Amino acid sequence: MRPAIHTDFDADDLRFGIEAEFGLVAEGDRLFDFTADTAGQRSQRIIDRLPDHSDADLTRGDLAIKWTRWYVEGDERFDAEGTFLRCVPKGVETRTPICDGIEPTLQALGQQTTALSAAAAAEGCRLAAIGYNPHLPAYVPEPPYLPWELEMRRAHPEYDAPEVYMLTYGPDVNFSHSGWGPEQSVDIGRKLAYYAPALVSFAAGSPFHAGKRWDGLSVRGHLRAGHRPVARVFLATPPAGNPSRLIARARIEAEAGRIEFKAFDAFADLALFGPLMALLGGLALDTELPGRADKADVAALRRAAVLGFDDDRLRAEAATVLDAATAALAGSSHAPYLEALHIALQERRTPAHALVTAFEENGRIPLPEPVPPPA
Repeated sequence: MRPAIHTDFDADDLRFGIEAEFGLVAEGDRLFDFTADTAGQRSQRIIDRLPDHSDADLTRGDLAIKWTRWYVEGDERFDAEGTFLRCVPKGVETRTPICDGIEPTLQALGQQTTALSAAAAAEGCRLAAIGYNPHLPAYVPEPPYLPWELEMRRAHPEYDAPEVYMLTYGPDVNFSHSGWGPEQSVDIGRKLAYYAPALVSFAAGSPFHAGKRWDGLSVRGHLRAGHRPVARVFLATPPAGNPSRLIARARIEAEAGRIEFKAFDAFADLALFGPLMALLGGLALDTELPGRADKADVAALRRAAVLGFDDDRLRAEAATVLDAATAALAGSSHAPYLEALHIALQERRTPAHALVTAFEENGRIPLPEPVPPPA
């Protein structure tokens, strides 16, 4: 029997954090990625222009090389003995400290993205808020992975499927509540996994692949389904055996109890994070929806990636989830954020539709810059 989620938790006590990935655009209005000879040095110079706030609630990464609220994101390469050599860059990332509520999180994200944009401009680049690298058909590691690297990747699921994560861009939306214990946090994570196909449709935004219009709304969602987790729950002491990739060991004390949703596409209008945080928080506080799973339904995720809200069953489930979140947040400061999602669902509109319209108007695949939330 699943543990009941208490109804006396104050929705306004939810805490949030966001990790947002961006591509880099340089000369020729093309994505500046690992195919460029100077990508690593140039990307790191951007990060080196930004300060270290020494946030106690942010991890330093598996290699203790992620020191600030900004860092280069990519494929970490090692030598035959396991010594870290370099990071093959796919872009840059900013991560907010954990904030009390939605509005402070949006403010932090806006300020940090603005600072990152300025640092990129100083190096002759700009940020691109994209869900998938629209120009490259594949990522092939060069040189091929060594035996030590292959074994490490088998042992650590976070390194799975580089052919997917090196071409994809998406945020991690973190949230927690001081009143939730480990069982409740895991239960919420299982709920997120079950309803993930309905959730991801609200942010579907990668309708291009290998330089062409893709036959769907989220090539990222389609390709990562079954290869990358949709959610993770961080616990100080994971259960013995821990067969599910849903549960991860907290790397620092502040991470224990944190729930992370990982399956949204990146999008340009950063104000959309407000509604998405409200949706996740409301779904977590809901006491009525019964669905639970240790991992998301791959076929449903792929159907959502192609059809979005044009799929009748998916649209009905999205309405059920949104209504449940709305009821759970009633009377809280977070409730008004959900109105934008009700409108999007009614209109069957996703971020991908705006990208397709822009493509049809000028024949060029858009690489939009992120737009910070209103101050």
